[in-house]
Amino acid sequence: MRRYLVVANQTLGTEMLQQELLLRAETGASAFYFLVPHAARSQHVPVWPRGTASPDDPHRAAWQRLRGVLAELRATGAVAAGEVTEDDPVHATRHRMQLKHYDEIIVSTLPTKLSQWLRMDLPSRLQRAVPITVVTVTAKDDG
Repeated sequence: MRRYLVVANQTLGTEMLQQELLLRAETGASAFYFLVPHAARSQHVPVWPRGTASPDDPHRAAWQRLRGVLAELRATGAVAAGEVTEDDPVHATRHRMQLKHYDEIIVSTLPTKLSQWLRMDLPSRLQRAVPITVVTVTAKDDG
């Protein structure tokens, strides 16, 4: 069984990420674990996709998105679990990898103009921090 660690938040449920996950699920037995780091209220950017949850409660919004994507993946027969964390994405990923082996990390970001993760070079930082492939999926800008 191939194991994937998915680092995402506001892009959970977007078409680009769903396509990437389904491609992997269709290739055979797959297990997905989602790390959903969320920003503190003072750092929060507009919710993506628009209208999915209140920016006043980023923790609850993150859980809502996570529950939705877990249900969709489980419906395909994939094993799916995850957690919402306030940790830095790199720290959370390192910690999770100490607990379990993964074959690949998928980082899902907002479009380039909006992505704090791309501005902080998260994909490259993760690639330097872990010994496995890191794939970046960037959501399309809808406007």
